[in-house]
Amino acid sequence: MGTIRIPQEIWARTYAHLYSTPGEHFAFYLASWTYSCEQPVFLVRDVIVIPDDHVEVSKTDWTLTPDDVIRIINKAVKGNFALIEIHNHGGTTPRFSRTDRQGFNEFVPYVLDSLPNRPYGATVWGKTTVYAEYFLPSAGHGLINSIVVYGSKLDQIVSKDDDGHFLDTRFDRQLPWFTQEGQRKLARLKVGIAGAGGTGSPLIQYLVYLGIRDFIVIDDDASDETSMNRLVTAYATDINTPKTILARRLIKSVAPDARVRIIQDKVQSEEALDALKGVDVLFGCFDNDGARLILNELAVAYHIPYFDISTGIDADDGKIEIAGGRLAVVLPDGPCLNCIGEIDSDEARYYLANDIDREFMQQHGYVSGMDIKAPSVISLNAVIAGSAVNEFAVFVSGLRRPHPFTELDLLGIGRPVKSQWMTPMQVERKQGCPVCANSGLGDQAGIEQRYVIVQRSRIESM
Repeated sequence: MGTIRIPQEIWARTYAHLYSTPGEHFAFYLASWTYSCEQPVFLVRDVIVIPDDHVEVSKTDWTLTPDDVIRIINKAVKGNFALIEIHNHGGTTPRFSRTDRQGFNEFVPYVLDSLPNRPYGATVWGKTTVYAEYFLPSAGHGLINSIVVYGSKLDQIVSKDDDGHFLDTRFDRQLPWFTQEGQRKLARLKVGIAGAGGTGSPLIQYLVYLGIRDFIVIDDDASDETSMNRLVTAYATDINTPKTILARRLIKSVAPDARVRIIQDKVQSEEALDALKGVDVLFGCFDNDGARLILNELAVAYHIPYFDISTGIDADDGKIEIAGGRLAVVLPDGPCLNCIGEIDSDEARYYLANDIDREFMQQHGYVSGMDIKAPSVISLNAVIAGSAVNEFAVFVSGLRRPHPFTELDLLGIGRPVKSQWMTPMQVERKQGCPVCANSGLGDQAGIEQRYVIVQRSRIESM
């Protein structure tokens, strides 16, 4: 099913127009677009409001002036945008009327013919939610399953047939924070988790208990003896089991109704990148900057809020010098990981190289120590994973904007009190950042062309 992503500022302008006075009002979104799992993903870039006196409304139809239609089509052609139709009905469960659907018979083919090779969306707005459908050049047609508004808050505003249904009583003690409606919105967010190991496994556990019910989990690794100290998804008999399988089992044990797609492959595989373009929120739980570089670029280009977590311990013969971790939150308006210097280009280049190039880099001294297993302790992983879920929770509930960079210092190095310190750090978007320059460009950013591994993944869905 399809997705629409709307910047908060553009949503506010749209809502103000639709509900400026009683009655129906009209507008169009200009949007970049891509496809994820063969379903359209619209990235809204601007809104065109239609003055009320430019719309003729009757009992059986509504029409725009020819000049407005030509103006809208020309803007889409000039900017290489797809169009999304917008009008309001009010109420709590918006749906297209018979009049709306009669209008589709002529207007949708006209738009698809005028804007070839791009999808078209149509929405009807209620007071708090939006219902939407999409139409494809191939004559395909379907529901928009996710409509997210992002900015200081991440809001899922899609209307579905179970709007208003009462929730499972298991969430009763969360409702003072999220409310019934907020808890329902949590369940409708599609969450992508790249990395299901030391930090990813507790993150997955926390998210499913929080109420997330739609997961994509990506990891190409399996459990081994050395990972059994930190995989909360694993039992003693699970050695050599893919971490994605373990993640799905945990999710299903807590929430049998959850949707879980697992991709047992690298994040730069064709299937993984295609799937991640369609998520509403992305969590990165890898321990190398190759995967981190790709996830950062993907999040910025496709306007996906991205939570990147990392832990580290520097120790020599049992003496710990540094221990802690950090959480970085990349929102569509930045700063990104590249802005704040959290990507080592040499490390990224090594992890994204093929085996022959890796061996060359090591033999000629371009990199060192890349294949040494880093220390990892479950309690550190859990603290950082919990911090990520807390920042995500305040984001979706609107308590505050998530902070872009937070450090955990277990030892309190250089601090007046030797204790655990969780410290928010001041970071800013970097002028001229090449990653941020691709913000919202979607496929035009060329991520798949640069990084994809063209090989068939082992994909399991349930």
